[in-house]
Amino acid sequence: MTACHQKPEPPVAPVPPPAPVVAPKPSVPLPARQPGLWETRVTEQGSAGGAQILQICIDADTDRRLGVLGTDLSGDTCTRRTVSMENNGTWGLLAECTMVPGVVTEYSGSITIDSDQTYDMKVRAQTTGTNQLNRVTNYVVTSKRLGGCKAGQVPGDVVNDGVKMNLFDMAGVKRDRKSSGPAGEAGAPNKPADDVAD
Repeated sequence: MTACHQKPEPPVAPVPPPAPVVAPKPSVPLPARQPGLWETRVTEQGSAGGAQILQICIDADTDRRLGVLGTDLSGDTCTRRTVSMENNGTWGLLAECTMVPGVVTEYSGSITIDSDQTYDMKVRAQTTGTNQLNRVTNYVVTSKRLGGCKAGQVPGDVVNDGVKMNLFDMAGVKRDRKSSGPAGEAGAPNKPADDVAD
């Protein structure tokens, strides 16, 4: 008799089908920078120091090898790198780079490219591996082309605070400089020399 007075169970709501998994955007190459002399300004947010300003002589091979911030040749250490075109016209960047064994830096950020002459970046870098190096840093990078490389400069030459050095020499990469003139100069060959890593 008690069962007759029980309220009927409400119907079970149908389970909605799972939402389709959104496939990640395929990685696309960034537009190549025009060869020549580029000035890159790197600002570390929250740092009491001023911006780091470098002038770098760039050819196609140097551009390909440059790291995420554009100040060294750490690009070859990035085993995972994804660049995607966003709906607002910017480029999204994700990269995982092993600077030294056991120390990994993960980059995420956005790139705004006005032309092959200028670009801006906002990048978050998270480094893990050792207690001394574990940190999160936010960078703002602006870079612009000043013109052709100056006489006597070769691709990879960089001037930082009045000190001149070569990124390939610092990275231990040998280049045949006889076959590459000043990048971006009228009449100068832009074909990069074959590189041989030590």
